[in-house]
Amino acid sequence: MTTDAETFVPPVEAPPSRRRLRLPRSPQSLAIVILIALVLAEAVLLVRGDPNEDARAEVLQTSQRFVVLLTTYNAETLATQKTEILRLAAGRFRTEYTTLTGADFLTALKERQADSNGRVVKIAITSVEGDDAEALALVEVTTKNKDLPTPRVEQNLIELSLVRSGGGWRIAAVSIIGTIG
Repeated sequence: MTTDAETFVPPVEAPPSRRRLRLPRSPQSLAIVILIALVLAEAVLLVRGDPNEDARAEVLQTSQRFVVLLTTYNAETLATQKTEILRLAAGRFRTEYTTLTGADFLTALKERQADSNGRVVKIAITSVEGDDAEALALVEVTTKNKDLPTPRVEQNLIELSLVRSGGGWRIAAVSIIGTIG
């Protein structure tokens, strides 16, 4: 006679099953899965940071600093201002600015007792592509001199072309598109 203990055979454990991922069959379910995947991918990118956003922020900072330096000067501050502008300048603009602000310019500023003060009203980065960028700045410039004792205020729309170099973003070209005032 056999007992239950002798006849009892423990169940054999099945090997772990390999589950296959089944895609949803309905178009709506598939769209939801794709949407969730895209949201997760975007979250990962936001955590890592967008290098293009970093570049835009650097271009904005350089452009703001530059237009204030370019439009703020007098005979006493020209040498310092010129050094700072040249640190931010590259290529053709560097050469043009050096020529423009030579000894004759300093003499004219002193003779006329000219004073200029610039303030950024609005600035926009219009493009950043690789190592090139463009910006538009609206700058309020207040000027006075011995012939113009009451300050004149005008707004200049300035277009900047920037290039990225080993030292950061530099101004390669400057164009005054228009003046109001």
